[in-house]
Amino acid sequence: MSIQDPITAYWSRWAGEYDAQQTARARAEGAEEVWRTVWAEGLCAEPGGSPLEVLDVGTGSGNAAITIAGLGHRVTGIDLAPGMLEAARAKGSPVRFLPGDAVDPPLPARSLDAIVSRYVLWTLRDAPAALAAWHRLLRPGGIVVAVDSAWFPDGADVGDGLEGARREDFRSAYADGALPELALASGDPEQVIAAFRAAGFIEVTADPLPAVLELDRRNGVSPGHRPQLQMRYRAAKG
Repeated sequence: MSIQDPITAYWSRWAGEYDAQQTARARAEGAEEVWRTVWAEGLCAEPGGSPLEVLDVGTGSGNAAITIAGLGHRVTGIDLAPGMLEAARAKGSPVRFLPGDAVDPPLPARSLDAIVSRYVLWTLRDAPAALAAWHRLLRPGGIVVAVDSAWFPDGADVGDGLEGARREDFRSAYADGALPELALASGDPEQVIAAFRAAGFIEVTADPLPAVLELDRRNGVSPGHRPQLQMRYRAAKG
């Protein structure tokens, strides 16, 4: 059994609960404006310009993809978890939500202007293969914009804050199996930047997102997490 299997099973089983929490936070005062700014600044598209072809890898229940589509871009979201795709599609957005693996997205080479992800880098089972695939899918000058953080800096707190079966499932998927094998799980910005560069990306940057941290302090975070500074990584294909 692949280490991906229990990870996918966890996110699919708890998709409804996860989406309810994420959607409530997305509707909190100021949240939409902050996240629109995060993605708009990362994508650096000209206002009123041609829409970008964007792929959201590990789209989950689709909130980031929907926000980016609201900026005027053509967005496809992929995920391995059927439960997440069901939750995303139920929102009736213009985003195409399809089954797909973030490590090996099922799209043609050089077919995208941008690839985005939120809270996916840390859980990539094979980060070098994933970043190489993303590089291959981008057109020259294309970009990756990824938001993530060091969710479990101590390793020992994996699953803390979750309860019952969800806590057991999360620990089974991560603490008891995959976490030591996930190359970017530490969330170390230098390590993330190095991984992008090793995959052939240029102009790799890591920008802190204090406005997101303030949102999380004000509105709370998902169970099993605590408010902490998130980073927006941006990398270009030459």
